[in-house]
Amino acid sequence: MINYISDRDGKDYQAMWEKMLKAVDSGDGNELVSLFSKTAIKDNPDFRTQLDAFFQVYKGPMEISDTKPQSGGSSEKIEYGKRETELSGGSGENTFLIADGIRYHIYMKICSHDDFDKDNEGILRLEIVTDEARNSKYFAWHYSQLGFYYQDSTEKRDDIMWIEGRSWDYKHIDRTLTADKLVEAVEMNDDFDAFTARIGEPNCSWEIYGTYYYELENGLFAVCQLSMDTRYDPDQKSYFKRNSIIAIYLADEEDNLQTIWMADDIIKVCGTYSYYTPVTNRELTEKMFVDFIGQSDDFSLLVKEIGPPDVNRDLSAKDCFYQISENRFVSCDVRDGKDGKVIADMYVVDSESRLYKLH
Repeated sequence: MINYISDRDGKDYQAMWEKMLKAVDSGDGNELVSLFSKTAIKDNPDFRTQLDAFFQVYKGPMEISDTKPQSGGSSEKIEYGKRETELSGGSGENTFLIADGIRYHIYMKICSHDDFDKDNEGILRLEIVTDEARNSKYFAWHYSQLGFYYQDSTEKRDDIMWIEGRSWDYKHIDRTLTADKLVEAVEMNDDFDAFTARIGEPNCSWEIYGTYYYELENGLFAVCQLSMDTRYDPDQKSYFKRNSIIAIYLADEEDNLQTIWMADDIIKVCGTYSYYTPVTNRELTEKMFVDFIGQSDDFSLLVKEIGPPDVNRDLSAKDCFYQISENRFVSCDVRDGKDGKVIADMYVVDSESRLYKLH
């Protein structure tokens, strides 16, 4: 069941879910509209078009329905005694209704209570999708949008772009970009704000991970990866945060194709762009690590004997890497043990993936 903040929230969501199913089955669009928040209706200019499209094809009564939505979650804001609570559920394989032989998957997000703006209370987003559309290659939910959405097409939507094997909200921008133009811009200034001032906003973004997608004239995408984490500077013995671009790579619909630019202190290891602080005047071999792990799993002892890692030197990192040759690293999977940090596993890796485990 849904991970709600309280039993109150579970009851509120279930009550709205049942009202929604009843309104859907009634065939009365106005009854369903009455359950939506005023904000959701106002913010979606295609609200009525989507709703009418659904009721033109839906033929009740429903034969089977799962009235206990799977997965989802909740969020709540409380300030000075005022509360705003949002609840979501559905979208799982087992959350559906069947009517006239057609299986529909359902996702619903609601605002159950909002002392800050009462117009937000009600259904924020309701999405009903046929089984055929749900299982198509290019299917995507309307994650960032409010309103009502009905999908029965297997075709790719104009507001979605598939990159690296997943869907992204997409905005078409009338411009011509090349990989060389982006590299030129980042070499002038790797600050992302300065970069966007020169190049413009991205077509797609994954802000929580600092990943931004720019459509190129050749149909590929240039992906800007930002440094979003707090980084440890071993020389200054301090932490700092950067909003700079650390790498740009090319991607198509399915894959990360190639890196076209990396910052001087960045290296790609195991498919991830990481901070690189090479240790000079030492030669490391696989055998050294095999011999060590055969005697001890104490990570601090490893650092004492051979020095700090070349990649992810911040010793609070879970994975760190020792370079043993060109494009070859020993990965240490570091965990918290009873008496300090211990090495759970060691692998030989390259820039893209794990190659094999060291024993």
